Amino acid sequence: MNQAHRTMPAADDWDAGDDIDLRHYWNVIRRRLWSILGLALTVGILATLIVFAMTPIYRASATLLLESQDANVVSIEKIYGLDAHNMEYFATQAELLRARPIAETVVESLALAERAEFGAGNSSSRLGFNWRSWLPFGMQTPGRSSQPDSSERAVASYLGKLNIEPIRDTQLVRVEFESPDPDLAARIANAHAKAYIDSTLDARVEATKSAAEWMAVRLDGLRRELQESEERLQAYREQEQLVDVAGLKALPAQEIGDLSARLLEVRQALASAEIAYLQVLPAEGKLEELLGVPALLADDGMSRAQATQATAQQAVAELEQRYGASHPRMIAAQAELAQATENLNNQARSVTESIRRRYEAAKSEESAILGALARARQQYQSVGRKESKLDSLQQAVNTNRQLFELFYKRLSETSATGDLAAAQARIVVPAQLPRMAARPKKALIVSVSVLLTLLFGVGLSFLLAALDNTVKSSTDVEEKLRRPLLGMVPLLKGDALDAVSTISPGERQRTIDPRFAESMRTIRTAISLANLDHPHKIILVTSAIAREGKSIIALNLAVAFASTETTLLLDADLRRPSIARMLGLPRNAPGLSELLARNAKINECLVGTGVSNLDVLPTGFNPPDPLQLLSSARMARALRVLANAYSRIIVDCPPILPVSDAVLLSKYADSVLFVVKSDATAAPQVRSGLGLLERVNAPNTGIVLAQLDARKAEKYSDYGYGGYYESYAPQS
Repeated sequence: MNQAHRTMPAADDWDAGDDIDLRHYWNVIRRRLWSILGLALTVGILATLIVFAMTPIYRASATLLLESQDANVVSIEKIYGLDAHNMEYFATQAELLRARPIAETVVESLALAERAEFGAGNSSSRLGFNWRSWLPFGMQTPGRSSQPDSSERAVASYLGKLNIEPIRDTQLVRVEFESPDPDLAARIANAHAKAYIDSTLDARVEATKSAAEWMAVRLDGLRRELQESEERLQAYREQEQLVDVAGLKALPAQEIGDLSARLLEVRQALASAEIAYLQVLPAEGKLEELLGVPALLADDGMSRAQATQATAQQAVAELEQRYGASHPRMIAAQAELAQATENLNNQARSVTESIRRRYEAAKSEESAILGALARARQQYQSVGRKESKLDSLQQAVNTNRQLFELFYKRLSETSATGDLAAAQARIVVPAQLPRMAARPKKALIVSVSVLLTLLFGVGLSFLLAALDNTVKSSTDVEEKLRRPLLGMVPLLKGDALDAVSTISPGERQRTIDPRFAESMRTIRTAISLANLDHPHKIILVTSAIAREGKSIIALNLAVAFASTETTLLLDADLRRPSIARMLGLPRNAPGLSELLARNAKINECLVGTGVSNLDVLPTGFNPPDPLQLLSSARMARALRVLANAYSRIIVDCPPILPVSDAVLLSKYADSVLFVVKSDATAAPQVRSGLGLLERVNAPNTGIVLAQLDARKAEKYSDYGYGGYYESYAPQS
């Protein structure tokens, strides 16, 4: 028996891509649209009833201007740490507006503790019951609350209804108060603003008073410090006998200048004398060496003595050549030469001594000047130390006098203007009587409630759609199963279901739903066109689980094929047969079981249906082991014989997941139709059944979506399903 090629497309052909399908989202919402709208309407009605039952709350607002003014005391910012030019100051004032002391003042001035709105009386009694009555005997407390507790509750309630809102980038602050009584809300907002202004005035008056007292005490101390510093200055003047410090300091300064100039001159002379002394010191007592010393050569007496000696030497030399050594004139000349030489030696010694004395005198003078200069400097430093101490004492006197005069002046001003303190805040917009309630915002609450309900309903719809993994539509077949869809069979009930569940003796007299008849013809056409060269002769009909409607589809598909071809309807469900029951055949009629067990022949098992070209082979008795009979060689031979006798054989098989009969029979089939009940069978179950067929390489032609509700078809993207089939009239 030839098996047809598998008709399943490749998995890649079923990839839907990543594009967003807005139509799919709309269909998910549309499936539960009326439920969502009903829930939103219910919530909207409940929200409307609730908000109209709520007590309206009115909000009154007074606007304050916080002014930055300097205090009328000395450096009040430093005393109290306030800087009116810093924006932190305004933030601080806004927090003071929220402070408990101002709230307590308003609560006391308006007697708010006596109002029920602010906790007057027992809070439990306002709720409709008295919790004290439930306490055991001996633990019950007095019914009335103490005055401190009442005030605390009133202040706490007051602060809960108060709102202080600074206006950004301005010096304005809104004081808002909420109350069910609009008149009370306006009065409290104005009273709170006025209480803040009064508190700032009191604080400034108190600050001025405290500053004045502090300055008075400080002024006495400054007066004493000034007197003491003046006394210390005068005592030091008398002790050091200081009259004109500048004159005393000028004398040593001038002396230091003169001595410094003279020291420079002496050191220049000392340097010159030292050079000459160092030249003659090595040659002292040696005439010839002394004659070469530059310091001696520069002396006029040495020059004359040398000239005289040279003249005497020349005269001796001339007379020695003319007269000889014993001539009187020669002797006289030699005596003159000796005298000249002696004079030169004496002159050299005299100059040498003069150089030495001049050098020693210069050194002595330098030492004397240095000593005098040191004494002058000591005197100058002594006068400078006295002057520094005198200046320090004078500075202390001046500082104490300035502080004393400043504090005396400020104290006089503060005392004179202490009662004229101005408030640093004023009411620029007093609170008016509110005309409309601030809350509840009825329209907003109802709108938000309905909107949130709609969003919740839509979200819940998507959640249920995500959790629902059943196959509902042709789109689900393509996306979840990725198998071709051969047709969609409508859901039938009552007489319409009875009409398609049996075959009357005259098939032409059957009145069946036109949509159902057309769906059968569509499936027949799809099977016929699946393989024109080798028509599918043995067509196996199965499903994943029971009660999918496969037997009805097998019966009516056989009727559809019988209109043009000889067709056999074979009931292969040996466990729970349906065909014989639907056709009204007797229970003991022989069938497939008897044929496979060799208890009957084929002609004895075939049953006519009254429909032209259509015969039925029922199951017969229920065998103890159906799988053994279906897997026997006689089953294969029987199908071959029947295939030669009929153009089409429609085989109704058991569900594929509970038992493996359909898997076994699929090896004889040319085509396998997989029936899936719409909106009932889970996609994983269908995929499991298809997987079993794939393992044995079964020729799975496609999916038949059964029991599809026409009213829900469009919600599952099967647009126009009902109207399309309803346009068809019954056909034979």
